[in-house]
Amino acid sequence: MQIIPKDISPSWQNFFNENTYKLLSDIENRLSMEEAESLTPLPERMLRFFQLDLHAAKVIIIGQDPYPQQGVATGRAFEVGPLKSWTETFRNTSLRNIVRALYVAQNGNFKTFNEIKKELLDGKFKLLPPHQLFKHWEKQGVLLLNTSFSCRIGNPGSHSKIWKPFTDSLLSYVNNANPSLNWFLWGNKAKEAVDHINLKNSIETTHPMICHKRPNDFLFGEKNVFAETSGLIDWLG
Repeated sequence: MQIIPKDISPSWQNFFNENTYKLLSDIENRLSMEEAESLTPLPERMLRFFQLDLHAAKVIIIGQDPYPQQGVATGRAFEVGPLKSWTETFRNTSLRNIVRALYVAQNGNFKTFNEIKKELLDGKFKLLPPHQLFKHWEKQGVLLLNTSFSCRIGNPGSHSKIWKPFTDSLLSYVNNANPSLNWFLWGNKAKEAVDHINLKNSIETTHPMICHKRPNDFLFGEKNVFAETSGLIDWLG
């Protein structure tokens, strides 16, 4: 099983030392013990972020696990692979709440996803379709990382221990190589993943999956991550 992309950006060159290759070799061996059809995302997509220029990155979004449904995870945190239009039915609550938070950043008021969908249809709220939005973010310098880069289909968190040593090393390197990055820490898993790192710029919120009215809530909290960084990233496209 080959999980390291072939076209790695030169900006990651110093990360690939003897220890990194040892960690990745161990991960490949452990994943190879499982049926390839039982894993998500596809092996060649797990570490796709290595193709991006780390030095050009402005924001890093830390999630939790890939979506555990078959064929949904893409290697970009929070992206729903098969989704081509906001009018399609999808079950991923995190993405619905991301759209709701984008709406708040733009318009200043809260609406349900179905209400926002009507405004998307009639052109009152303009947002790139889901299969273009996350690529648009990446092109502007957004890294979309999970703390675990794979899982067994239908079993979230199943590979967290496999990836943890690599993730610890990776996030430390990212912080040292690009200390001006803005870190979005979405949920407890994301916060735990950076406990060993001294971050200069970070916004901590709850995970987008479940939103309630509380100070650090992703949707209803005191800080809207997209509004806070609207000068860095065109979040709507």
